[in-house]
Amino acid sequence: MKPVYANTFGLHKVCNSEGEIMEITLDATYKYMETAMTVTANGVETVSAPTAEQVVSIVMNRASALSLRALLDKMLKEG
Repeated sequence: MKPVYANTFGLHKVCNSEGEIMEITLDATYKYMETAMTVTANGVETVSAPTAEQVVSIVMNRASALSLRALLDKMLKEG
């Protein structure tokens, strides 16, 4: 089993026509090396390539995004 931990984050926002933020999407992915065996004329070769897989996509409204921000700020200050 591969260890699963998020190490890449992406944010996307959706605004209305007045420019107000309507929702924010937080995407989390993790990266790992994927290994494949190939058979060639020279024998068996192992090929490794980096790949990424999406772990979660969280859609938040403005209020929940601000709450998450406040919680993160609080936790970082206490640390």
